[in-house]
Amino acid sequence: MTLSRCCVLLSLILSAGSLLLALMHLPSRPLPRVQAIMSFVKPFITSSSKQPTSLDLLVATAGDLQRGLSSGQLTSVELVDAYLAQIENHDDYLHAIISKPPRARLVEQAKKLDEERNNKAIRGKLHGIPILIKDNIATLPELRMGTTAGSFALAGSKPMSNAEIINRLIEAGVIIVGKANLSELSFFKGSKLDCGWSAIGGQTQSAYVRGGFRPDDTFAGHSNPAGSSSGSAVGVSAGYAPISIGTETEGSLIVPASRAALYTIKPTIPIISQEGIIPITGFCDSAGPMTKSVEDLANLMDVLVDRSQTDVPKNGYISAVTATWDGLKIGTLDPEVWTFWEVARQPVPGAEAQMKAQTTEAYEKLARLTSGFRGNVPLISDSALEVNGEGCLPQIFAYGFRREIEAYLTQLQDSKVRSLDELISFNKDNAETELPPRNPRQDFLERAASINMTSEEYDHLVEHARYIARDSGIDKIFREFDINVVLGPAESPMTQFASAAGYPIATLPLGYLDFNGRPHGLAAIATAHQEARLIQLQSAWEATFPARKTPPL
Repeated sequence: MTLSRCCVLLSLILSAGSLLLALMHLPSRPLPRVQAIMSFVKPFITSSSKQPTSLDLLVATAGDLQRGLSSGQLTSVELVDAYLAQIENHDDYLHAIISKPPRARLVEQAKKLDEERNNKAIRGKLHGIPILIKDNIATLPELRMGTTAGSFALAGSKPMSNAEIINRLIEAGVIIVGKANLSELSFFKGSKLDCGWSAIGGQTQSAYVRGGFRPDDTFAGHSNPAGSSSGSAVGVSAGYAPISIGTETEGSLIVPASRAALYTIKPTIPIISQEGIIPITGFCDSAGPMTKSVEDLANLMDVLVDRSQTDVPKNGYISAVTATWDGLKIGTLDPEVWTFWEVARQPVPGAEAQMKAQTTEAYEKLARLTSGFRGNVPLISDSALEVNGEGCLPQIFAYGFRREIEAYLTQLQDSKVRSLDELISFNKDNAETELPPRNPRQDFLERAASINMTSEEYDHLVEHARYIARDSGIDKIFREFDINVVLGPAESPMTQFASAAGYPIATLPLGYLDFNGRPHGLAAIATAHQEARLIQLQSAWEATFPARKTPPL
């Protein structure tokens, strides 16, 4: 080793030692900037010179990366290589990725963004940052990734344009390093199919759960990563990218994000464009961000949201990241009542008890932090959403699916299927891959193909959903208890109420199950166009509760 290299190494070690001494006098939870600095210093001391970056990918946020890029400590080319290596190292097990572009294409894009940075032509706060995209969001063939929704029926199909949100992200300077696995067709294929499974992508595994998804578990049991945005959540938690985009009709952002200790928000319908996203129903479909920090979530919302559809804060959603509880009037739902359906999540007594206990402890802490706290507010039961003995949402989904999926299929080039009937037939003809013994059903598709419902009956279902979820539900308890946010377990019918109302819902990471390590958390609902309030809540939560843990990869 040359003298000059010895001096550099000694300087780094001394700097790290000084920083560690300083940390002895800090609170138990380091400040974000200190965490970012440590993430840069540690690998220089412990890693070989072959490492392409100096970041712990399980910890690093897009904000951390942007600060490293701005200071010259990192380049986007280095980030691309680091994240591709992480995917290569872990995805044989996790199955979170369906496709990714060739490295040469990503490096070319990263070099261009690095050159723009060197020329001080920064596109925004996400310039040069890698991202994952759920594989139901259309990307042009030139991006060298498919758009399949996990179905072999759509493999090789070619969208004639990017989804609108893809164009927004590209303009913002992000680098799409992969398309994420999902519950096939966003879980609108068949009942009780394993969440996170698709014919193309296989079974997504949680990065946290010890032992993986158990063969004897239910389709959304404690060992499952949940869905349908499974790969988008697992990919971020496993360090495949610092941020991702998922989608939700009902629960598909909230539950997998909660099980990956991530922040997400499903916004008010329809402030994020659904153009170019493989649909279920425009009634309550939406894309949304999935991130490890609220800063990243707010920066993504500032890119994704169509400002013509809502009132964005003057300085963007990032201005709502205040880390304060000021103005938040919180009501909570009883965790003994608001639980997950046993048919989906097979009960494990110790796990259920732990989740309820930690939820109750969080409520007690919130009661001390906020002046407008109301415990156990009586939000109407989800049974009120039923019409003719069945929930109104599944009926709404079934009625609209044929029209919306066929409108998408007609816009494709080289598609194997052009109609819902052809999709159903393709699955039957390719049953070995599309209808295997573990996941053999397509009854959701078959119902949508055969449903006998008039437009008047559909309108009644929509009116009922809105009335129960809004007038008799969320709006009622907000008015009667003088609250502006309602919190409860993320794995509960809260996601149904948000979807039926068209209101925004967001996650709050809480704890980790002792018996298998998987994360769990709370969800929060606000009224229409109150995304900034939910982001403020998330930022206050992030500043108050323990930092998220990384998975044991």
